[in-house]
Amino acid sequence: MNNFRFTKIIAGVSPTLAKETVLSKVINMVDAFRITLSKGYDDNNKKYIDTLMKLDNSKTVILETKWIDIRIKNTGDIAVKKWETWTAEFSDYAQEGTTKIYIDYPELWNVKEGTVITCQQSKVQFKIKSTKDDTAEVEIIDAGKGKIIQYDRILCRELNNFDEDEISEKDKKDILRGLEYGSHVLGVSCTNSANHIKSAREFLENNNAKDMKIFAKIETENGLKNLDEIIAAADGIIFGFDAFPSLKKNDVIDVIRKVKNEGKPILLTKVAVEYGQDFEKAFWEEILDFSKEAVDGIMLETFLIEEEVFDAIEKTGNILSDIETKLNDKVLERFEKEWDFEVRDYIIYNAFRSWNELWIKTAICFTENGYTASRFSSLAPRIPVITFTQSKETYRYLSLVWWVKGYKISQSFNYENLKKIWKEMIRMIFKGNISLDDKILILQANETINTEKWDMINGIELYNFKNI
Repeated sequence: MNNFRFTKIIAGVSPTLAKETVLSKVINMVDAFRITLSKGYDDNNKKYIDTLMKLDNSKTVILETKWIDIRIKNTGDIAVKKWETWTAEFSDYAQEGTTKIYIDYPELWNVKEGTVITCQQSKVQFKIKSTKDDTAEVEIIDAGKGKIIQYDRILCRELNNFDEDEISEKDKKDILRGLEYGSHVLGVSCTNSANHIKSAREFLENNNAKDMKIFAKIETENGLKNLDEIIAAADGIIFGFDAFPSLKKNDVIDVIRKVKNEGKPILLTKVAVEYGQDFEKAFWEEILDFSKEAVDGIMLETFLIEEEVFDAIEKTGNILSDIETKLNDKVLERFEKEWDFEVRDYIIYNAFRSWNELWIKTAICFTENGYTASRFSSLAPRIPVITFTQSKETYRYLSLVWWVKGYKISQSFNYENLKKIWKEMIRMIFKGNISLDDKILILQANETINTEKWDMINGIELYNFKNI
C-alpha cells in the first residue's frame, strides 16, 4: 500500500480502535483521526490522544461536536430477539446495565408512536410503541446481528430535527477539554449556516485558540441550502452525502466541485456504512466516482468491532491508490471570480500552469495559514506538494489537504536553511526514484513581498534537482 496517497484517510476513534495493539497496525495507513463528542469529552478521549501521540505525534486529531450523532449508551452488547419488547431510556452517560436500551436522545417522550429506529452497525431495528417522560416502550422488529453493539449509532431521520445556528453550551465545555488534551482541528457537526461557524470561531478566539482550523460538517437540509456561505466561513467541509437520499450522483459531484473551486478541502463521509465482509463493495461502489473528483479525504466512521479495523483501512488505501492512477487531467482555467487575493491567486494559478506544461516532479510550498497549499492543491496537480509552515495549527490542517506533505519549522528557519534539507526530503519521499534533471517548483504566494522572512521572491522558482 502506498503511504503517500493523494487522498487522505481519516479514521473514527473508538475504544476498539484506541487500543495500542490495534492502532500500531494501522497508524501508518491513516493520515488523521476523528474523535466524536457523541459520548461527551471524558478521560477516555484523553487516553485516545495520548496513545495516538505516543505512536506518532505527527498525526492530526479532529474533534467533532455532537449534535445529531445519537448513540447507544450501553457499555456492553445486548442480545435481542425479534418481537421482544424492551424499555429504551434516555441517558447522557454510559450505562453498564443490560436490562434496558440506553440512548442519548433527550426527547424520547416526543417521538411518535410507530417510528422505526435503526442501530447502524448492529442492524437491529425497533419500533416505538409508547413513550412516557424519559422512556419508551419499543418492539424489536428486526434482530439484525442478534445483538445491539455497545455505543452503536442510531439512524432515524425523525430524530434529526436540529436547526440551531450556534454551538451548544455542552459542546463548548467539551471543546475546552479537547483543547486542553491536545486536539488539533474542530469539526462542527450539522452546520446549518455561516453563523454556526462564526459562533465556533468566536468561542475559539475567546479561549486562546483563534488559529485552530474549523471544518463544517454538512448533514442537514439547512446546511446544504446555505452551502455557499458556509464554505466561505469555514476552513474546510466534511460532507455526509448519504444524509440526503434525494441527491443524485451529479448533485454530489457539484457540491465537491463547488468546495474545490473555492480552494478549500472537502472530506467525504458515508454515515450509514457497515464494515465487515461486504464493506469494499457497499462503500466504494457508491463513492467511486466522487473520489475521482480529487476529494481531499475519506472519513471512515467509528469502528466498533476490532476484527474489522485493519481490513477496512487497508482496502480503503488500496482502492484510493488505484483510483489516483486513473485520474483525468483537470482542465486548466483561470480563476474567474474577483478574488480578495488577486496577486496571490495569480501566482498559484501560474504555479499550476508550470506543473501542467513543464513536467514538474514536485512542488515546494511555503505557507502561514494554509491558503497557498490548499489553493494549489485544489487544482489537483498530481505531484507531492511539500509544504513548510511555522504555524502548528496550519501544520495539522495540511494533513487533511490533497497530496500535501506538511512540515513544521521553527521561527529561526529561513529560505537558505531550508534549501539545505530539501534534497534529502525529496529523496525520502520518492525513495530515490528521481533524476538530477527532474524539475522542482518552489512556490511562495503573498499579496506583498516579504523578503525579511524567507529571503525569496514572491512568486515561483524552477530548479533542476541537481541545482538545489
